[in-house]
Amino acid sequence: MPAVDAREAARDEAWEQLEALARAPSRFADAADARSARTTRMLLATIVLGGAVFGAVVGAFRGGPQVAYAAIKLPAFLLGTLALSVPAFVGLARAFSLRVGVDELVSLSLGATARLALVLVGLAPVVWLLAGVSSYHSMAIWVTGALLVAGLSAAGLLFEGLARRGTWGKVAGALMIAVYALVGAQSSWMLRPFLVRPRTVHVPFVRAVEGDLFGSVSTSLRSMTGSYGREPGDWTETPRERRAPVEEAR
Repeated sequence: MPAVDAREAARDEAWEQLEALARAPSRFADAADARSARTTRMLLATIVLGGAVFGAVVGAFRGGPQVAYAAIKLPAFLLGTLALSVPAFVGLARAFSLRVGVDELVSLSLGATARLALVLVGLAPVVWLLAGVSSYHSMAIWVTGALLVAGLSAAGLLFEGLARRGTWGKVAGALMIAVYALVGAQSSWMLRPFLVRPRTVHVPFVRAVEGDLFGSVSTSLRSMTGSYGREPGDWTETPRERRAPVEEAR
């Protein structure tokens, strides 16, 4: 029947687009202006499921409720970053007079985020193995590194789709990547903690806003080298300060 054939064709097209997203991003970018509703739903499902898997792996470093917390917050972080970035993308495209429709730009951004989620799923087993031999600060660097690799993969797809519009497309693409990175960094900071120390007793779903992401990464890098000294504005407790209440109790 025609209706059945149409549904099967849409399903096949969605799977083909997902395969292209994973194996041949250039082919995915070529068809950014011809996405079906089923493909869009599959991309959204990829973001949610991929983010949940990686979030659960990160949350497992602490275990308990943090597994569920991180599995919920990672997809929220990905979708929130996408939703907040797209209006800026549209504005940049208009500012540079790019011949790209809003639907095409949304589709390309959605695909880039789905590719980010796919890369995170691929890196999840590596992070899982590293968790067994890593300290908290080392684990923070591995997780940040995985997000960086996945983010670069997504940025490559977004840039490639826009670079075909000429020089101004490349400029707009670079600016969109910068916007996406900044929005993503702030979104992740607002939704933290994703990674929690194993001995933490009470795990909050979200933490009060203090400091910033870049200061936290800097602290983790110093801690990996054994330097626990506090820099101006550094709110992270040193090991001696964390032990102080225990020593006083004795």
